[in-house]
Amino acid sequence: MIVEKIKINGFRNLIDTNIKFSPGKNLIYGLNGVGKSSVLEAIYFLGFGKSFLNVKRSEVLNRECNQFRIQIYVRGPLVENKLLCYFCNNRFKLYSDDKQITIVEANDIFHPVFFSSSNYNMYIENKPYTRRLVDRFIFGLNSLYIHYILSYNKALKQKNHLLKKGKNVSGLTGWNKVLSDIGVKIMINRMNFINKLNSEISSDFDSSLQIHYSPSIGSGCDVSSGFYYNELERIREFEISARRSLKGPHLDQFELHLTGENLKFNSSGEKKINLLKVYISFIEMYKKEKNQYPIFLVDDYDTAIDTENINYLLEHYPEMQVIATSVNKNNQFDYVIELSKEN
Repeated sequence: MIVEKIKINGFRNLIDTNIKFSPGKNLIYGLNGVGKSSVLEAIYFLGFGKSFLNVKRSEVLNRECNQFRIQIYVRGPLVENKLLCYFCNNRFKLYSDDKQITIVEANDIFHPVFFSSSNYNMYIENKPYTRRLVDRFIFGLNSLYIHYILSYNKALKQKNHLLKKGKNVSGLTGWNKVLSDIGVKIMINRMNFINKLNSEISSDFDSSLQIHYSPSIGSGCDVSSGFYYNELERIREFEISARRSLKGPHLDQFELHLTGENLKFNSSGEKKINLLKVYISFIEMYKKEKNQYPIFLVDDYDTAIDTENINYLLEHYPEMQVIATSVNKNNQFDYVIELSKEN
């Protein structure tokens, strides 16, 4: 898939910005504060309906505007699509060729992958961040997976409400049944994905890098809704005492290991290189399953990726569109775009 051009109105400091892209490797460069990262954030919005930062949609709305609109033109192997997202009066809508669509439908058309120097450490050391990264990868390959996550989170919220209030705990049995039915589907998807991703990492890099998945209900356990439900019922009194849910996919752990050791103990350089390998292996998986590459967004690329690895990326994936940002101009890229405040 290729993003041919983007139109951004009222998004952060981009009040009226239009950019055309090359099918190859694109670099957006300019001074700090001109909105380079915001362009990537806008592209990401159309794939996920939210920012790659932990912010509300209302927080990316320009102060001088009462709405934001982001429109991209995407070319796939067979069709072209015009994708538009629109936010006004706290309502967010997505359209494909003027027809309103869901995030699931948008993901089948367009999938961006975002890599940054600012948060690579969190994806290795912060368990919720790593978990969300894996979930985004799975969503890229199986758009229906998001339904399991949303349904699980909704049920979990209801259960935690009961536990926090400490009343009507008899209702926990029903929520435990719902959570075990949905949760086991999430676990199976995660297990299957991690097995495939680890195989892809070994194939691509002949590396000792692996991702370890540890379900909170226990590694090596019987992956069935029955076992899961019995486990939740077994710890019922502990959860009542703690006033929160103590087991489930929301507490699953993923760790990146290199030669058997947790990657978080390695140097910053090794962390970046090996996290990039995980990303590239996912991109290879995506290409094999979807018969096209996702869009690779790289923020502050010359900090996020060293020269050797950016050269590898530019040389080995000629069919993959890359949209990167930097404060510096670099003519290695196929197409260089200077962004200024006037844009």
